Amino acid sequence: MSVGRNELCPCGSGKKYKKCCGVVTPITELRSRHEQKLQKEYAGWVERLNHFVGGNVTSEAITEARSRFAEEVGLSEESIMRPEWAAHFFNWYVLDVKTNGSTLLENYVKQHGRRMEPDLRRAFARLYLNVYEVIEVDRDVLTVQHPLSHETHYLLRSSNLQVEVGQLIVGRLLNLGLRDMLFSGSIILQPHIKQPMLEWLKQHPEVEEAAGDTGKRVYTTDLYRFIVGFGDEGQGEDKQVQSLLRRTYAVADRAGLLAKMEATRSFELKRRDETLEIWVYATRKEEHLFPGLKGALLELYEVQAEVLMSDGMVAIEGYAAQLDEVADLLQLPSLQSEERIRVLSSTGSKLSKGTLFITSQPTLPPKVLQWAVQTYFAEKWLVTPHEALDELAPVLVAASDNQGLNEKLQALMNQMEEDSKLGQGLARFMRMDMLRPRLSLPNENVHVNNLLNRPLIEGLPESVYTVHPDRLTDINRFVQEMTEGKSEATVKKYDEVMTNFRSFVRGAFGPSFTWDQLRKEEVVYFLVHDIYSRTDAVSKTLASNLLSVLTAFFKWLDKQGAGSLNAGIQPALAELKETLPEAYRLRGSLEKEASQNLIANASGIARISEETLMLLEQDKNGWVAKRSDGEKVMLRIESEAGQVLASDWLIAGLFGQAEDGSWRLYSTPELYPPVVAQLLGLPTSVLV
Repeated sequence: MSVGRNELCPCGSGKKYKKCCGVVTPITELRSRHEQKLQKEYAGWVERLNHFVGGNVTSEAITEARSRFAEEVGLSEESIMRPEWAAHFFNWYVLDVKTNGSTLLENYVKQHGRRMEPDLRRAFARLYLNVYEVIEVDRDVLTVQHPLSHETHYLLRSSNLQVEVGQLIVGRLLNLGLRDMLFSGSIILQPHIKQPMLEWLKQHPEVEEAAGDTGKRVYTTDLYRFIVGFGDEGQGEDKQVQSLLRRTYAVADRAGLLAKMEATRSFELKRRDETLEIWVYATRKEEHLFPGLKGALLELYEVQAEVLMSDGMVAIEGYAAQLDEVADLLQLPSLQSEERIRVLSSTGSKLSKGTLFITSQPTLPPKVLQWAVQTYFAEKWLVTPHEALDELAPVLVAASDNQGLNEKLQALMNQMEEDSKLGQGLARFMRMDMLRPRLSLPNENVHVNNLLNRPLIEGLPESVYTVHPDRLTDINRFVQEMTEGKSEATVKKYDEVMTNFRSFVRGAFGPSFTWDQLRKEEVVYFLVHDIYSRTDAVSKTLASNLLSVLTAFFKWLDKQGAGSLNAGIQPALAELKETLPEAYRLRGSLEKEASQNLIANASGIARISEETLMLLEQDKNGWVAKRSDGEKVMLRIESEAGQVLASDWLIAGLFGQAEDGSWRLYSTPELYPPVVAQLLGLPTSVLV
């Protein structure tokens, strides 16, 4: 591709190529820049789209649409409300369903599309459901092909997308120029479904016409129904209990076999020594990213079988069906022997559904890995529907005002805490200390979540858990009034701050919330904790912008008749004026120290704990700090933060105790100025 010197520059600046990037920038670099720009803007526009839908659709219309979707797909309405179907329903309702001649997305673009990057606007317009076969898997890019037209696409690969060559992806592609990204809401199908899927596509030519014509997108629920029906085949058949087997093969080409396993995502090396290699065969894998551990990735493989290699022999252990899969994938030679076994050789225990092989990238110290696994299961439990809670997730129950459900949640928590003491049930796999604060239940921990009256809800929750659209409209009105006729820098400042605050408000409050109910505790929570999840990096400039824009917003609300918000919140903001910028700045240096501790002091960790410590006084060995239970500990801080911090500051993170009894930081921390300690009810030496 070439660009004329007098043509518009592909970087999207609006200038001619010769006056912009044409002098020194290669066209390949321009494409990359433009792709990154579209990617960065994409998330913000999706958030605005969610806001638009929330403000223009009634709960009655959503309920009616959900019933229609469930009926057309062939599922119960309860199934449609579960997380695995929520994104599919939302996409169908917003991108495919026409009301009064247009879709919600088309209405959204008519009102707000002029501010959107043209290429991104066109990409949103072409979000239609289609089928793609995976033909090549690289580290960062997937190559997919339409099974009927053979049109090829290159997908940017996200960390949670685990696919193999031959599988089918049913989803929507958002074009970023030369490459695409997979829009939220997709289904991975196994290769054996390809032929029936081809027949279905041949019977529905409207799929290929749907890219440029939303009127053709009437097949979406038919496609989902086909997938659901295909998946139900054979579900009613009785499955006989099988014996655990060990099959042995003689393999001459050990190097070739290793190459096959390394090239196949279903195999993962478990252990290797001079005489034996053990590999796990796992078709199902879950991952969880820990940003606080410098982006460490926890990987959990559900073990289907194990492969043991030694001295020209290969043994595979598992149940017959999975062993057949392994032998076929690895093209093993003729079977030499087969025997029934009681347990796996590597573990001395039975292989049952849910048996996991757990690892991490990079490799975490054993005690840190144990903490990470317990944290992962606790996080998963919080958002997983529970039968004792009428099939609702604990975090949704905690956010509701249903007294009966809240009593059930309290009873469940009490039972789990008893189970934890006895080392039984699910509780033995989870970090119980984090559950009550995350659910806004009474607790004795020093935890920033105790500033909230109800848990924060993320994603696309039901309207019963979400702030009323009028509150979000207020935020939009404020930004428009304050930026009318102002400079681009001012517009950017207000837009960045209030976009982050809007996202927080949307999930922090229910539909009955009004501005006069806003407490300084919630505002402080947003500033000292929540903001880290909504921005790539914090800085002293961001802190100043947050404080000034929010102060202006609360004054504006007072003029709108919302009460006297500013008078109640302003003292806390004033106290944060000096300390919040410093907290943001010091976080970076402490993050580096934590990363170094994780590498250098990994072998000397006697105990690990994620908690919030209150700094008391500094001495020659470090800081004397106090834990939630009142115990005083010695905290060693080597970076400049150790000299800048002061008494009554709180430092929250993952701490490890060394053999000499002192504690060090092992994760990216959060620093809370004394005002947070006061709001949490802690006694401080600061006079207010």
